[in-house]
Amino acid sequence: MTVMKEGTTMNLTPLHFQKPVQRPNRERRAGQRDRRVMDGTMKYQGEYISVEVIDLSEHGAYVLAPIMPELCDVVTLNIGLSGVGDSVMISGRVRRVTLGSRIMRRPGGFCIQFTRFYTRVGRHALKEHLVA
Repeated sequence: MTVMKEGTTMNLTPLHFQKPVQRPNRERRAGQRDRRVMDGTMKYQGEYISVEVIDLSEHGAYVLAPIMPELCDVVTLNIGLSGVGDSVMISGRVRRVTLGSRIMRRPGGFCIQFTRFYTRVGRHALKEHLVA
């Protein structure tokens, strides 16, 4: 016990006896996400490359590709939306690059943040796809 002021005491528990604060697990992103594997085409440096889109939202995507763009480069994606039967064409800036692993047989990927939807219909089709 520690004496604070006249007549007041406070019980202090040693740090190694205290329990950690339990916070609820929650998704930090508020929007809808589609984590299914989808095929797409990427245009980068004048070449068209077949890619896989794993994590898709209204604002960005995680893309697996044989060619890795540089950080902050702009790429164009065309993604076929299977649920709606439409496709969306998007430009985005590379925000994160992850390296692949030969041992784990995992290709490298990158995250893009969407900067431009080429059509209003494509943006609407993406919203419908994420809700379904």
